[in-house]
Amino acid sequence: MNTRTSAKKPETSTNDEGGVSGAVEPIGVDDMENIVAKAIEAALRVIREEVNAKFQHLNDYIAELEARIENLEGAKQARDDNDLAEQSTALSNQQLQLTLEAIKEENRRTRCAANDTEQYGRRHNLRFRGLKLKNNENCRNVVCGFINSNLKVTIREEDIEVAHQLPVRPATSPTTTGTVPEPIIIARFRDRNIRDAVIRQRKELKGTRCTIVEDLTSLNVEVMNRLRNSDQVDKCWSWNGHIYALLKNKKKIRVRPYQTIPECEVVQ
Repeated sequence: MNTRTSAKKPETSTNDEGGVSGAVEPIGVDDMENIVAKAIEAALRVIREEVNAKFQHLNDYIAELEARIENLEGAKQARDDNDLAEQSTALSNQQLQLTLEAIKEENRRTRCAANDTEQYGRRHNLRFRGLKLKNNENCRNVVCGFINSNLKVTIREEDIEVAHQLPVRPATSPTTTGTVPEPIIIARFRDRNIRDAVIRQRKELKGTRCTIVEDLTSLNVEVMNRLRNSDQVDKCWSWNGHIYALLKNKKKIRVRPYQTIPECEVVQ
């Protein structure tokens, strides 16, 4: 017996009232693939946005760290430069100080050499203080007569090459107001031996207002004044242009310009 296969009718749906609302077509494979593809694309888009946001946040943080590192390195470099500049300044100041000290030392040596030369040129000279002078009186005669009568040394007027009185400066000290400073006569002897014989006899003037001293340079006079004002010095004197001092500890020293007492040479 032949059987007849009837065609499959499309499904229908009824509404609540029992009426037919329409047919629902089945979803095909292509449609399903499109739906899945769209869902995946949307999900990937969301993921990409989130990943991009994370990367951007990381990039911003890295940029901030790099900026902070750059600032720290800049500050360190500035400190290093400042330290280097300070070291360079300190070194420059040290070099300048050393240069100044070298110049001072060279200047002192030059002045000492010039002082020695000047003092050597005065080796025949003596200074007489307290001699009485009359108007227009010859200084050579006065000095010669004073030596013969007061020092027990016989000389002739020709033994004195030249003699003259230094200008008298007015007294400025309050204790000497109204007094006239003692005149000073410088005498230059022709013979060094006569000059030495005269100054050796100055002990005969002890207790008088007259004194005899060597004709010292201004720099050596400064040295003598410094020694007289020192509480370490008992007494000081000069001989042949050299300055000596006897300390209170009984040491005898020779003193040169610019020397401190501990730097001086101890002599017998």
